[in-house]
Amino acid sequence: MALPCACIAQAQPTQARAQSQAAAPAAAWPDRPIRLIAPVSPGGGGDFSARLLAKSLAASLRQPVLVDNRPGGGGVLGTALAAQAPADGYTVLWVSGSHAISAAFERNLPYDPVKSFDPVALFATLPFILVVSPSLGVSTMPELLVRLRANPGKLNYASSGIGSISHVGLEMLKLMAKVDMVNVNFKGAAPSITALLSGEVQMAMLGPLSVKPHIANGRLRALAITTAKRSPALPGVPTFAESGVPGYEIASWYGMVAPRGSPKAAIERLNAAINASSDEPAVREALVEEGAELVKGTPQAFDAFLRAQVAQFVALRGKVDLQLR
Repeated sequence: MALPCACIAQAQPTQARAQSQAAAPAAAWPDRPIRLIAPVSPGGGGDFSARLLAKSLAASLRQPVLVDNRPGGGGVLGTALAAQAPADGYTVLWVSGSHAISAAFERNLPYDPVKSFDPVALFATLPFILVVSPSLGVSTMPELLVRLRANPGKLNYASSGIGSISHVGLEMLKLMAKVDMVNVNFKGAAPSITALLSGEVQMAMLGPLSVKPHIANGRLRALAITTAKRSPALPGVPTFAESGVPGYEIASWYGMVAPRGSPKAAIERLNAAINASSDEPAVREALVEEGAELVKGTPQAFDAFLRAQVAQFVALRGKVDLQLR
């Protein structure tokens, strides 16, 4: 009977060593730089927030967090790249409200916006601002609606690609205000602003960070904010509901996901680091300046939020005729 006991005694350390070796890679994470894919062009609010968080995470995780801008297709190109990346914790994806819109409206996505990713954390929510070129000669939303109704299909608006908040938000306005205008796609906020300032387009729906300097110097006019409440970042800008479009509300948000099957330990550590970043004065002050509201929560809470966002836009799909692909 001594032999079985000896075998068991030998097996236990072997099993313990195996468990320790299996746990070692997770415990060591991260031991090399992390790639943060941002499916937006450099210079916009999404890029700014991604880089702001990347800097905070790099300090917390003691590894570089490298922002990789991959704009195009309303975020589809960069998101597809992330979905195909190794699920090893070293590639993550910066997502925004467009991610949920794609889930509702896109017909031939090369990924599933929910099932292809593991949620990491919701970072912030934020409004968009409808801005126009001063050359248009309107100063308020009611004046814009009069101009649009008098010139159906003759005015252009810039968007950051089919399926972006800047696209769907103005298609909602067309539906709710019974007006018509033409969408012109660009690869992000920065080229949209360039087109707006040059007179190529007459209006756009963009984040406060992108447009505040141009509003301040008079090169753009802010007509309305997309959220139900006014923003502390631009308190003088009325809501759509205050401006003759009752019931209008759409907002964006920022968060992080990882390719499906990424290590749980990596996701949990990233989540904790993102939540901790919300307490950093530099992060908080910069995001408040952008008009954003910082959020803390678990990966499970972000999963529930994302699914609710998808459901919101699926319900909208029956009202807005948007065949994105």
